[in-house]
Amino acid sequence: MLQTVRQLLIATLQEGPASAKDLSAQVGIPEKDVLAHLDHIRRSLRRDHQRLVMEPARCRSCGFGFPKRDRVSKPGRCPACRGTFIEAPCFLIRDTSTQEP
Repeated sequence: MLQTVRQLLIATLQEGPASAKDLSAQVGIPEKDVLAHLDHIRRSLRRDHQRLVMEPARCRSCGFGFPKRDRVSKPGRCPACRGTFIEAPCFLIRDTSTQEP
C-alpha cells in the first residue's frame, strides 16, 4: 500500500525523534519541503489526539536554547553570542489521549 509523504513522515516521527535533515534523508524529499509538511502535520495531529513535540534548537557555541520558538526551521543566528553554529530542532509525535506522569 502506497503512503503519502505526510503519512511517511508521521510514521517516522512516531518511531522516535528526528531532525528535519534526518526526515529528509529517510523520506527522500528536500529539507525545505519537510519543514512545510511539519507545519501542516502539527495542525492536523490535533484531531487524532496527538501532538508534534519539538525539542528546541540550541547554539553549539554557548549552549543557548530557543524554548519559545514556534517555527520548525532552524534559527540563523544565536541572540546571545551571535554564533551561527546552531543545532537543528528535533521532532517527535506524542499521544495526548493518555495521561503522562
